[in-house]
Amino acid sequence: MATEAQMEAMKLYLAILEETKIRIDCINTALSGRTNLPERSAVEFCYLQLRMLCELIAVGCLVVHGDIVGTQGMRKVWAADEIMKRLEKLHPDFYPHPVLFTFPEPGRVHLEKVEEGFLKRDELIRLVGLTGDVLHRGSLKNLLTPSKMLLQGFDGVREWGQKLVKLLSQHRIGLLGGKAHVVCALADARGVVSVNFAASPL
Repeated sequence: MATEAQMEAMKLYLAILEETKIRIDCINTALSGRTNLPERSAVEFCYLQLRMLCELIAVGCLVVHGDIVGTQGMRKVWAADEIMKRLEKLHPDFYPHPVLFTFPEPGRVHLEKVEEGFLKRDELIRLVGLTGDVLHRGSLKNLLTPSKMLLQGFDGVREWGQKLVKLLSQHRIGLLGGKAHVVCALADARGVVSVNFAASPL
């Protein structure tokens, strides 16, 4: 059973996932051409959303694992890659794992692990760097040589966006000790974000 602190953390994580869902919708709106922005500006807008999504994933991990000794000193850290590196030292299994839910019987859920096609930890750190290349004008050299990400246009946005959605659509975050998880969906049977506590029967 979840502790009071874990329940509070799950409420905050649910709010983070609700913002995540809105930002994914913003990307989909831009990809559909409904922003009336020039293509380059629309692509930059998408990469801004991807950057924010990376930061939400990192902060979300920090929220869920906030009861681990050592995380309290990380509350002022804003850089997603730095949060990732520090959390990994405290809890190697801190990162979300994409899963598929099945319900073998009432009150029980089976989590089938997704193996490929999602945004992995090292890819999230790489994406943070790439979004920085797109969103900052940088030096004169950079100005004269457009970012490869911008040259890819919406194709790059779709590729990264699909990986991110596959990571978060249905996922679990393993808590320290390995016997309990936070189990989440961006859209449950009612179409709303859900965050629940699940403990192993063993």
